[in-house]
Amino acid sequence: MTHSRAALWQQLMALSPLCSGSLHEQYLRCGKPSCRCHDRKEPQRHGPYYLWIRRIGGKQVNRTLRPGPELERIREGVANYQKMQRLLAELLEEEESRVLAGERAVVGGSKKTSRGDGGSRKGAAGRAEFGTVGSGRRD
Repeated sequence: MTHSRAALWQQLMALSPLCSGSLHEQYLRCGKPSCRCHDRKEPQRHGPYYLWIRRIGGKQVNRTLRPGPELERIREGVANYQKMQRLLAELLEEEESRVLAGERAVVGGSKKTSRGDGGSRKGAAGRAEFGTVGSGRRD
């Protein structure tokens, strides 16, 4: 394992907590027409409220959070998750370049197939043989 790969794995292993999704800060208006949040000149909306949005089983799940230790832990987890995605992209790029470098090292190699015909799918008449569905006639 190269030094950079080992360093990437070490960084990945150190990431905790991990929380997928995103965190949104909201300021909302209430339903009372005489409230300060409805002032035309200087509305003072209620908040901040924090919304953690993520997908679980293909469905969007929202959770409202209040300021405090739980919010800070989720904020750290979302940042760590984004960092994990960046590190995995770097690791994948490095791994793919290693794979491609290995392919380039093979000189004069040819593809061989189990058919022994060099990979051709042509039949005796020289046309491609692919499976067809039905005879093309309607009865």
